[in-house]
Amino acid sequence: MSYVVYSIKGGVGKTTLSVQISQMLDFTYVTNDSHSSAHNLMPEEKGFLVSKDEYKEIPFDENVVYDFGGFKDERIKDILTKVNKVVIPTLTSIVDVQATLATLKDVINVNKNIIIVINRTKNNNKAVELKEYLTEEINKQFNSIFIPIIFVRDSSVLEDSLFDCEYIEDKAGNNRFKRHIYRNAIEDMIQLRNILEK
Repeated sequence: MSYVVYSIKGGVGKTTLSVQISQMLDFTYVTNDSHSSAHNLMPEEKGFLVSKDEYKEIPFDENVVYDFGGFKDERIKDILTKVNKVVIPTLTSIVDVQATLATLKDVINVNKNIIIVINRTKNNNKAVELKEYLTEEINKQFNSIFIPIIFVRDSSVLEDSLFDCEYIEDKAGNNRFKRHIYRNAIEDMIQLRNILEK
């Protein structure tokens, strides 16, 4: 299994999700974003940057999470066709939603195994409304293809996890207090894992 986390827009939480998924599954993390430092923070031989300067093509491999930056890169098309699933993160602003629909148009012709993650949700009603809107738009624009849409709640724990690139459930360990504090983030990551592995 291999996955891509991708959006044409920056700042929607691609790297945070990519790192969590790669650490959760013990996969290699690969990014094409030379502005990201996550690959350097990963455990040894588990994080790689495939910049345009070094790689004319992005190598495909199994057990990899690809984190593709918020910019156009023609090299990613081949990877998008080969991975098991593509995760498209979005936030709840209209700008992010429009970018999500544009990203869907990019991806759906080469890979229909897509999951949309409404990231950093704070207001449940707004997130539910956004999910309904996206579902309607997907049905209208993409001939009723079923695309799961899930929520990942706003969590400082997830953001902080980028500093040590550790999966949050491992970070909590057996400490009951930490597990209580991290419970929402852990639940959301488990839900995402279940959908990824279906």
